[in-house]
Amino acid sequence: MKRQFSYMLALIVVGVVLRSPAGAASSPGGLAWDSVTKFAPGADASTLAPGSFDADYAAASQAQIQTKSGGGLFAAIKQAESAGSEMQTMMHSGFAERHYVAGSKERTDQVAYQTATIIDCDARTITHLDLRAKTYRVTSMDSATPETPSSPSSVPQMGPGDTNTKVAIALTNTALGSQVVEGVPTDGFRSDIKWTQTDSSGASQTMNAQLIGYYTNRSNPEPSCSRTVTSGNNARGGAGMMLAASHVKQMLSSAGTDRRVSLSQSGPPLPAGNFSMYDAVTFTAGNRGGATFVTERGNVRPIDPSDPVFSVPSDFTQQQ
Repeated sequence: MKRQFSYMLALIVVGVVLRSPAGAASSPGGLAWDSVTKFAPGADASTLAPGSFDADYAAASQAQIQTKSGGGLFAAIKQAESAGSEMQTMMHSGFAERHYVAGSKERTDQVAYQTATIIDCDARTITHLDLRAKTYRVTSMDSATPETPSSPSSVPQMGPGDTNTKVAIALTNTALGSQVVEGVPTDGFRSDIKWTQTDSSGASQTMNAQLIGYYTNRSNPEPSCSRTVTSGNNARGGAGMMLAASHVKQMLSSAGTDRRVSLSQSGPPLPAGNFSMYDAVTFTAGNRGGATFVTERGNVRPIDPSDPVFSVPSDFTQQQ
């Protein structure tokens, strides 16, 4: 549980630092890109740098996870058995996604699961697509409850009602210089991170991490409602904990900096809220070995809100 806590908190830090500050406007125009998130246990933080997106994305895209169907005890047993296999797949190949953001719309495709989610802020709808079965269902933002990924229930989360837990984050930043990443100019930074989480009883835990990031001069593209609405990712098994952490990250960064989180920086300030082409966080908990989460992005291109990717294909069947 403590190790899971360290994973979650590390991603929370990344979310607080990288997401747009409160009141920041979205970038003009739409943006589409591909991403791959991978785990690198024991990685040497000093060697982390962009440059392997094409190979990593190809490997993650080829890891097709089969959706289990059916009910009953036998199906439940088979699904439980597959969770371990999915964990190994994700640990080995990473988790590939496609992203599209334009105007009031956002779409995310989970490549391995052949599923996608479309958020329409104006229509207040969330559309879930099964790309393999060619089916879809639509839920309302105002009536739907967020989907919970299949992750261990022991993973701690700072929910909206948790008003007593505090997190103090201190960053020491170093500029790494300019670099063109996947054809996009970026500025690189290394951040040594120290943070302390204190719960309502006064008990605290301090951890350390290092963040490597290469940021563009463009702010993160996101529709206004994406800060408060889950995208309803369908990933299961090995990706469950990662998606649970992503949900917490989004919650904490919903206003740029959560009031329960204090953030101080020394050295050159990070371009907080800018779209990053690469980021990696390496962290440890006590004397235990560390782990690294790496997110690489590529194939960045403009997209229009009227693009067909934001619509349900005509040959899909609606399900309730």
